[in-house]
Formats: sequence, C-alpha cells, structure tokens
Amino acid sequence: METGEVMVLNASSRADIEKVVGVARDICGYEFAVFVGDLENGRESAIAMHAGLHDPDSGVLLAIDPKLRTMDIVTGARVRRTLDDRACEFALLSLRSSLQADQLVAGIRDSVMMLAEHARAPRTLHLDEPA
Repeated sequence: METGEVMVLNASSRADIEKVVGVARDICGYEFAVFVGDLENGRESAIAMHAGLHDPDSGVLLAIDPKLRTMDIVTGARVRRTLDDRACEFALLSLRSSLQADQLVAGIRDSVMMLAEHARAPRTLHLDEPA
C-alpha cells in the first residue's frame, strides 16, 4: 500500500472477515467487530465505536485506520477478565506484520482468531467427570 492510499475492502474480503468474526464469537462467546477506515480521533474514535456495539461489556473491537497506519483493540469489562493487554499487544504485532506484507484480510483473520483463543474461558475439570 502506497503512502496516502486508502484501502477498500471488496465483497469477498468483507465476507471473509464476517466469517472469522462469527467463528471467534463461537470460540469464546464474546462479540467481535472489525472496523477498517478513518479514525479521526485515534483511540477515542475506536472507544466511541466500541460503545456503540450491541453489548459493549462483552465486545472486542479491532479498529484499523489504513490512512494513518494506526490500529487499536478496545475490549469490554467482561472481556478483560480473560483477554489481557499482553494478548492484545501480541495480536496487534501480528496484524502489523501482515499489513507490512499487504495482507490485510489475513492479518485481521489471524489477529481475531488469536484474540478469541486467548479470550476463551479456561476449561475446568469437575471431580465427577472421568479423567
């Protein structure tokens, strides 16, 4: 992507992202959203978008501004119980690497799946279940 070039997602890319968002929700039970576009006020814009989700407390927003080359992850209060800042930073690092290789959709897919796996509640073994 050239400097100043705005990235536009085609219908196939949008469908791929919607599919991975659904899979992520199935994995951990949280609502995921992805935004690719102008974030005029940076993180503040991402926080405002996150607040507009259906259930912000159980929501994860991955926001990417290709023009400013910024990205952010905003998580709700319930999500923070199982998804910490370190996992979010790791997902952003992975996304940044994919963006440098002009692989936006693959980077989004990998980052969202990484977040979902980290946000999954730990499995518990009950004493009455066979080992």
